Amino acid sequence: MMKKSEFLKQLRLSLKRAHIVDRRRYLQDYDELISDESEAKSISEDEVIKSLGDPDHIVENIITEDQPKTAHLATGVMILIVLALILGSPLWCSILLLGLGLLLLGYCLIWLVPAGLTFGTLLALVLGSFGLPAAIIAMFRVGPGIGFSELGFSLAAFGITLLLAKLSWWSVKYFAVVSAQSYHFISAKFRRA
Repeated sequence: MMKKSEFLKQLRLSLKRAHIVDRRRYLQDYDELISDESEAKSISEDEVIKSLGDPDHIVENIITEDQPKTAHLATGVMILIVLALILGSPLWCSILLLGLGLLLLGYCLIWLVPAGLTFGTLLALVLGSFGLPAAIIAMFRVGPGIGFSELGFSLAAFGITLLLAKLSWWSVKYFAVVSAQSYHFISAKFRRA
């Protein structure tokens, strides 16, 4: 004989395996049903559980009751729907292509930020690399004031290079994660539909 707690435990496991959303409600309903039936008929809870049957069979009944009934459309209605889709395809295809184009444009515009930062990094590196030897030459040929000024600008360019390299690395890493998450989100929406 199965006890009430064992029955409810097996019912909970069967409901969980079947991915039933309202598990608590069904468990409360069957808990109350067992108590009410045993009081109303003056029989033990074990006999009520025996009359209810196997928890797996109960879950199968719940699944068949919860499934919505599919309504079949008449043939004429189906023909009209197909005809409307075919005739309306120039409109909805162009709207779909426009949406996809805007999505791609937004994606490209977002990736322009890391590309611009990377370009700025390379530009500052080139300025610093050419400025350093030019500063040394300018110190001896033109004068120490201009040479030290050019040396300061080249060192500032190296500092900007480091700053832009860090920002570029961070933005590429961040946008890659965001791109992967948005891809998974969009693909999950299409899989669900």
